[in-house]
Amino acid sequence: MILKPAGIQAYTLLTIQGAVWGSSFQAIKYALDGFGPMTISAGRILIAALVLLAYALMKGDRLPRSPCVWMNFLLIGFFSCALPFFLIPWGEQTLDSGRASIFMATSPLIAIVLAYFTSNNEQITGYKALGFIIGFIGVLFVIGLDTFDSGVGELLPQLAIIVAAASYVVSGAMVKQMKGVSSAMLAAGVLLGGCLVTVPASLLLENPLGDVANVSDSAIIALVYLGLVPTGAAFFVRFYLIRVYGYTFIAQVGYLVPLFSVLFGAVLLDETLTISMFVGLLLIFGGIMISRRGAKHS
Repeated sequence: MILKPAGIQAYTLLTIQGAVWGSSFQAIKYALDGFGPMTISAGRILIAALVLLAYALMKGDRLPRSPCVWMNFLLIGFFSCALPFFLIPWGEQTLDSGRASIFMATSPLIAIVLAYFTSNNEQITGYKALGFIIGFIGVLFVIGLDTFDSGVGELLPQLAIIVAAASYVVSGAMVKQMKGVSSAMLAAGVLLGGCLVTVPASLLLENPLGDVANVSDSAIIALVYLGLVPTGAAFFVRFYLIRVYGYTFIAQVGYLVPLFSVLFGAVLLDETLTISMFVGLLLIFGGIMISRRGAKHS
């Protein structure tokens, strides 16, 4: 497949997606006031799946009949939405939204390691190794060295967000292999695959229907927003950008998400950016930039 060179339209979509995904961390905080992490995951995926499926069918697309395609939908849905959409709100039960978003910026660094072990032509160059080490030091700054003295309990939520970032990387590699399916149907199918995992888990583990009458309006609005915008609309744009401009281009959204999220967290939730978080964010960005040089030289 021949990729198009990225222009103003591509970077405009990328910036909007960064802002939308950045806002999702604050929306999750509001949704946690009324729903559990698994229900948030299931709810936003279900809402987005129904909307995008209706859109795809209205465009004239048809549901695939191949079992292989549906198996890919299920696998991509697990790594692209089911797993990360559970881990992020689970971690945000104790983490600030801005701190959580910074950990998501590690996805390009994680991609270096995964590409080395899953590709025959990806080598760890000196630039990539140096970039990864600098980025890893940045992660330690964001985590805070005192966290290691407080036991595993405070470390697990932060590790959960990093695993979510890795999950996005895995799903991005899978999306590139999908052919013969439109971007709209691909997004809808992936979300339907995510529904098959999260909806039963939500009903079994959290019984969301039992307490729905006591849920605040802000939590419901936040969940609907998560389904329609950061999940539905942003997923469609993500898959479109991957197919047209490549995964390397869409990976740059990792620079934008934490910047928007930290800003929104300060404005909406009165969160503060500590010096260690700021230094860590700069080191992560610096590591990514150095590793990009490694990609050009490899």
